[in-house]
Amino acid sequence: MLGSVHKLGRILALSAILPVGSFSLNLLALSLFRLRPMRYSSSFRRVHVFGQEERGKGGWNEECECIVFSKDRALQLHSLLSSYFEKTHFPAPVHVLYHPSTRSHEKAYNELIPLFRARPVFFRKQTDARSFRRDFLCLVGSIRSGTLLFLVDDIVFTEDVNLLDLTKFDMEESVPTLRMGLNLKRCYTMQQNQPFPRWSSGNGNDEDKVYWKWKEGAYDWGYPLSVDGHLFSTWEIIVMSRLSRFRGPNSLEHSLQRFRRLFKDRKGVCYRKSKVMNLAINKVQRENENICGNIHPELLREQWEQGFQMDYRRFYGFHNESAHQEVPIRFVKRAGH
Repeated sequence: MLGSVHKLGRILALSAILPVGSFSLNLLALSLFRLRPMRYSSSFRRVHVFGQEERGKGGWNEECECIVFSKDRALQLHSLLSSYFEKTHFPAPVHVLYHPSTRSHEKAYNELIPLFRARPVFFRKQTDARSFRRDFLCLVGSIRSGTLLFLVDDIVFTEDVNLLDLTKFDMEESVPTLRMGLNLKRCYTMQQNQPFPRWSSGNGNDEDKVYWKWKEGAYDWGYPLSVDGHLFSTWEIIVMSRLSRFRGPNSLEHSLQRFRRLFKDRKGVCYRKSKVMNLAINKVQRENENICGNIHPELLREQWEQGFQMDYRRFYGFHNESAHQEVPIRFVKRAGH
């Protein structure tokens, strides 16, 4: 009962920042109906790679699930998933919502999927070019864990991390993140140096972490609603996304900023050294004008077709100065090629 009262209080807080009318009524309805998951449409393709009945066995994290967005980046997605499972202790099950824009890119994904057959990975192909919102709502509505981790396909894990170490935090009071760290002195997307917020050290088992208020941060240190390595309450993401209009991952993140007032007083939690890094080497979307490198996605697809993968291990221990960073990449032959 207390949990229901608490959630209703959060709903009312959400309603306070939205216009009175259908949005507020929708919020109340979502609360009363306990945010029941949406059913999959028959056209929504779900590739079962790792049995749901096996979750929680073999060291998998049952407290959290992960959603990864990918478009035309099979080679980069391979680097993300490979580094994730090599560097993460008690990894969360991963749901990949992917969109190949051409048959060549779809072929690359079809070659990638079997490589993670033994891992807790679920690949879901986007229904069509305009179905991202519908497909995402179906996917997030099916999440059974209370905590949700977002990743995108141009991320690589650079350090070891135990996800159970972050899922212990109350997601309605804090926003833990894998991408922040005291090594981040520059904001790549704004091309500006970024000051550290006023932060404090953890104690005991949390001495490797730092804490700050998101409202006191600048640039990346003041951006809690990111889908690049942040953890959230699943029910809050469901509510906010159902009340938002978006066409892809970038506009989803942009639409979430409407709810920023709810998160400004929450604390940020990160490790002293960031655990992930965005490889800002290319762009596959047209939803924003973010700067990036100029390695064409077709070049990477051709490398994949020739049996190569990114040498992602060369970034293990890499000391990045920004959450996104342009870095030289090199290729090595994939196993079996």
